[in-house]
Amino acid sequence: MNLHLLQHPQSWLSNLDGRTKLAMFFAYVLAVLFTKPNAYWTWLSLAGLLLILFTLARVQIRWIAFRLVPVLPFVALGALGVLLGGSKEMFLQVTVKMLLCVGAAVWLSGTTPFTQLLEALRKLKVPSLLTIMLSFMFRYLFVLAEEAIRMSRAYQSRCPRKQTLGDAENIGRLAGALMLRTYNRAERIYLAMLSRGFSGEFRTLSVQRMTFADIVFLAIFVGLVTAIFVVTQ
Repeated sequence: MNLHLLQHPQSWLSNLDGRTKLAMFFAYVLAVLFTKPNAYWTWLSLAGLLLILFTLARVQIRWIAFRLVPVLPFVALGALGVLLGGSKEMFLQVTVKMLLCVGAAVWLSGTTPFTQLLEALRKLKVPSLLTIMLSFMFRYLFVLAEEAIRMSRAYQSRCPRKQTLGDAENIGRLAGALMLRTYNRAERIYLAMLSRGFSGEFRTLSVQRMTFADIVFLAIFVGLVTAIFVVTQ
């Protein structure tokens, strides 16, 4: 299974250092989270800034929908919980903020491959255990998905009929077998890595470097976010 479910579009933003884009992402998210309730002009301005970033990155609408649609049910569920337990103003505030933050995350993933994000985190001195866990999760999530697909195909070939509630026991057994296979494969992979000299740290030949263009673009972006936050609040 391809690690990039849908190839992200290439642009000049893709050539910026991962640390630059991470800093832009966190600056944007902090600005969104610290906006006051009913800050409609601030939200609209930040949404416009995000739209400009998508345009500069040449991100296609189909690509945005591919990444955004799976997250929308969770956003709707969280917003519904706020609506049931709070006011309509709180519901609007939480919904808008979640959408803006998710949109910023989609932009980050669209301009930076996950491997570059991990490298940027390592260069920012994030604990190595966390980056290693994220790396393994990203890589072997696809292996687990492939194993689940093979087991499901084998089950369907032996039980070619529409599934009912009576098949819940069989499906539960399949899930248990999948977890056992996952555990056994993880142990084999770890032993294979140790036999090849793995010492708890990934070594790469990356050439990512912070350049003057990175610093200038980051300064301009932070200045725009600060200006929007100050003027429209």
